[in-house]
Amino acid sequence: MKKLSISEIVFLITMMLSVNTFAQDSELYISLNFQKAYENQTRSMTGFPGSNYWQNQANYQIDVEFDPKSRLLEGKAKITYFNNSPDTLREMYINLFPNFFKKGQIRDEVVEYSDESDGLTIENLSINKAVVDTAKENEKIIYGPTNLKVILDSMIAPKTQVPINIKWHYIINKGSHGRTGSVDSTTFFIAYFFPHIAVYDDIDGWDDFHFKGDAEFYNDFGDFDVNITVPGNFVVWGTGILQNPDEVLQKKYLKRFQSALTTEKIVHIVDSTEALLKNVTTHNTQNIWKFKAKNVSDFAFATSDHYLWDATSLVVDTTSGKRVFIDVAYNKDAQDFYKVTDIARSSIEYMSFVFPAVPFPFPQITVFNGLSEMEYPMMVNNWTVYNEELEDYPNKENYLIALTAHEIFHSYFPFYMGINESKYAWMDEGWASFEDYAITNKLISNSAATRWDPDNHLLYDNVYKEIIGSELDLPMLSISKMTKRPTYSVNSYAKPAMFYMVLEDMLGKEVFKRTVQEFMRVWNGKHPMPYDFFFIFNKVSGQNLNWLFRPWFFDMGYPDLSIKNVVQQSGEYTIEIEKVGYYPVPVHLKLTYEDESTEIFHRKVSVWKSGSSTCSIKWSDNKKIKRIELGDVTIPDANLMNNIYLFK
Repeated sequence: MKKLSISEIVFLITMMLSVNTFAQDSELYISLNFQKAYENQTRSMTGFPGSNYWQNQANYQIDVEFDPKSRLLEGKAKITYFNNSPDTLREMYINLFPNFFKKGQIRDEVVEYSDESDGLTIENLSINKAVVDTAKENEKIIYGPTNLKVILDSMIAPKTQVPINIKWHYIINKGSHGRTGSVDSTTFFIAYFFPHIAVYDDIDGWDDFHFKGDAEFYNDFGDFDVNITVPGNFVVWGTGILQNPDEVLQKKYLKRFQSALTTEKIVHIVDSTEALLKNVTTHNTQNIWKFKAKNVSDFAFATSDHYLWDATSLVVDTTSGKRVFIDVAYNKDAQDFYKVTDIARSSIEYMSFVFPAVPFPFPQITVFNGLSEMEYPMMVNNWTVYNEELEDYPNKENYLIALTAHEIFHSYFPFYMGINESKYAWMDEGWASFEDYAITNKLISNSAATRWDPDNHLLYDNVYKEIIGSELDLPMLSISKMTKRPTYSVNSYAKPAMFYMVLEDMLGKEVFKRTVQEFMRVWNGKHPMPYDFFFIFNKVSGQNLNWLFRPWFFDMGYPDLSIKNVVQQSGEYTIEIEKVGYYPVPVHLKLTYEDESTEIFHRKVSVWKSGSSTCSIKWSDNKKIKRIELGDVTIPDANLMNNIYLFK
């Protein structure tokens, strides 16, 4: 056995004391990388950014040309990278997500053989004016599956900025529409199309995430100035504000576009009779569409020569008069998309004034009729719900509302707050699922928009029922990019949404909303992590919620309540409820009397705070009970067989 030096012994003692101190202070397990952040004061155990908090930034000036016939995309970018960290950067990671389609890649999703390609080709690259030879791997560059690691000739000092120039090209995929690619022969939704500087943060340093098609993304904020060249007759929709509508639109359509910027009516900028005339854009061989977006984490665009185009706008802040431009681009055969503009408008109104009651954070949002269910800053790529996969699905309208609201709500999580989706998908997908449930209830009815019912409108929620309590049912803090479906789906969507419902029920709607608003205010434009969420909820709610966070996020377990016993004596009933499972959930009882009238008894999840495994509900009534049912469609339960009690 190796004998330790005095310095090594001191280090080990310090680390053990540190672990104990953090455990005592938080009552939650805290991994070493987060302990380091607290020691460095980049984060605080109040849930607020620490006094030394920092994050890096990259601003992009991009010129891209796209040829729909050959599907060739060519681009060049001038990037200004800001190293706001206290560290000297000796290397840099650049994400090359189009390499998802490169031959030989390991993927979580199937790619058609015809879509496998040579990936993204970097024609030239310079960092801080030093030319990088990217022709083949050498001692200075290492190609990962979907990124490039560069050993820098000129290190990047703390608190400095450096220029980066890059030129590239690749072929857009025709099939295998993994959130990006061809929609039809002359329609494309194009995302992840440019080399993107990876995140360097205070928790893990460089993010070396390899995109395999399932887990999502983690990006720094920056400003984008993007020029997109396409053939004449092609309209372009993109992240940000269109800077030159008068240069690319014919006068008739320009007038409609401009009117939609300030009206609350739905304007048909291009209707079904005009879409095929190919007379929307100015008559040039090519047109350059110019977009600008400030303080966003990504950029995507779409283009078509035959799509319909509807638009409206909405005041989302009555104090300032801030207005959001909402537009929808879709194929004339997409039956459901004729309703999407109104649904999008109603959803944004709900988000801005009801929950989270934070004015919609961006000046515009486009819902594009693509082949996916995916969000981008100011852009949504949504398929039509009238497709083969949902052909027999009974509640298409529910699904349409949920899908539209879900993807738009991502404007808050992860784009208003820079969530690390690749590690903690529950921090954005869970919130979007929580919100789409609420909005579907609002626009349909409580009975139709259920989350735990076998006929519910959200397909992924039924997956939780399939794996609940099994070895696939992992803690929510399991790293998202390390898990596979169905575990990934459950931990990202259904389980966190249900947890947020449990938390809202316990805190009450107003306290819950106020706490969420403070979390958003404090971390707007920054990178919140799980402990920031936990600690800020403790602080703002004025309660120590660790007893609830610990089982739901850190531990193996499942929710399961049962009716253990019912005692009737002298007109008084006592119902004993047992917490069979490990996860605490609310107690919700429905009593049916012999005259078929019903009564509801509800106890918040806090009945389990003491650690007891049973609770009793007592009441007196002259009417006789014939049936007691435990549970609710929003409360998960692993075993429903022990939730009903019938009186003989």
